Amino acid sequence: MFTSLSGDVENYDKITFGDNSKGKVEGMGKIEISSEYSINNMLLVDSLNFNLLSVGQLCDLGFQCLFKPNEVIVSKIDGGEEVFKGF
Repeated sequence: MFTSLSGDVENYDKITFGDNSKGKVEGMGKIEISSEYSINNMLLVDSLNFNLLSVGQLCDLGFQCLFKPNEVIVSKIDGGEEVFKGF
């Protein structure tokens, strides 16, 4: 969930999904993925019914993702500390 949110999204009018439909960007903010870690520049997109997080963005921030049949485990690359699980 967002811990801060701004409506200042002049660089992001809409995003395009894989089927070429578009979603309106309503805001940009910061989310906490654990009590110690947060990610900035997350987009709030109208019409999305799910929370999406970029694996590439996580890797750029020093996290790694382990995909299992029913979950993904996100941990720090440098210490292997589990940060959160997703489904």
